[in-house]
Amino acid sequence: VDRSGKAEQLPLPPASYLYPRISPDGRTLAVEIEGPNHDFYFYDFARAVLSRITNDGMSHDPVWTRDGKTLAFRSWLAGGMTMWLMAADRSGSPVRLDPTGTRQSPVSFSPDGKFLTFDQKDPKTGDDALILPVSGNAAALPVAKTKFAEGSAKFSPDGHWIAYASNESGKPEVYVQPFPGL
Repeated sequence: VDRSGKAEQLPLPPASYLYPRISPDGRTLAVEIEGPNHDFYFYDFARAVLSRITNDGMSHDPVWTRDGKTLAFRSWLAGGMTMWLMAADRSGSPVRLDPTGTRQSPVSFSPDGKFLTFDQKDPKTGDDALILPVSGNAAALPVAKTKFAEGSAKFSPDGHWIAYASNESGKPEVYVQPFPGL
């Protein structure tokens, strides 16, 4: 659907398409295709070509950096659902992020690409929203980590705020907090 509301069907075969994400330049769609295996693909809008990006059968939920050069995704490659980082041009091998957690799902990169928000399940607190410095070995910090279900933390376009969902009030609501300032 374009900004005027005009819908156009993509020339793709029927499938279970999950987590569609348009690249920052608007030229490529990263999308997971669910089936016997889970991999994600790039769809090139100009050429109408769908290309498999992962081929391990265990990769989900691609998320673009704002410059379109890198993607984070979740995968079962390490035995539990963990986050990985890879170059969008497929140069080099994916690198695991935050090896301390499992049941992780990437959500949003900061505008400068230095931080990644993600959801993680914790045996004590349940669903949590966290933030991870992408480079270095710094530990993830909580955006919201309580007995309530929190998640889907996203950076504002200027990177000064993080919005996330929580059911702390008894129903799902959106909360906003400054960043940094956690």
